[in-house]
Parts: sequence; C-alpha cells; structure tokens
Amino acid sequence: MSGQTVDMSKTGIGFMVSAIRIKENYLVGHDRLLNVEIDLPREKVRMQVVGRRYEREGIHDSVERYVVGAEIVKISDDDREIYEHFLRYGAKRRRATAPGLEMGGR
Repeated sequence: MSGQTVDMSKTGIGFMVSAIRIKENYLVGHDRLLNVEIDLPREKVRMQVVGRRYEREGIHDSVERYVVGAEIVKISDDDREIYEHFLRYGAKRRRATAPGLEMGGR
C-alpha cells in the first residue's frame, strides 16, 4: 500500500492512506507490525511501526482517506541517523512536498 506522510517525529509518523486495511488485516490494532519505507529526497528509510490510532477523512462522499498515527518500534542505527538528519535539516522549507511512503503488513 502506498500513502503520503503528514507528520514525522523522532518517535512516530503520521500518514494518509486510501484504506484502513491490507486484505483482511487492519493497519491499527492488535499491535500489528507494519514495515514502512519512506522515500526521503536523497534516500529511502525503512522502519517498523505500530499503528496507534486513525481518523477517517472524507474529502467527498466518493473519496475516503485515513490518517494513521503510528509509533516507530524498530529502525536500524543507519536509518535512524538518516531519518533524524532529515527531521533536523530537510524539513526547513515551508510547504515542502511530503515524503512518499510504502508499507506492508508482517
């Protein structure tokens, strides 16, 4: 599933997706691990997250989106360094394009 990040911090990410589940598995609940890959401007960062909450965002009756808040539970030291560098220096532009996001269940 692909989505778009809407918020990023040292401990978690917020992302928008078109569905709240992959096949029969919900993205939030039961401490389900999600494998996430974030496309930053120069590199990709991989991490595992656990969805903690979500909100349904109805743009129109025919288009639904879900904003998911997730906690980062596992990230390699190298990816953490890249990710935190982006948080400190890469997000300084106002209205910057949000990094892309891809994920899968475990």
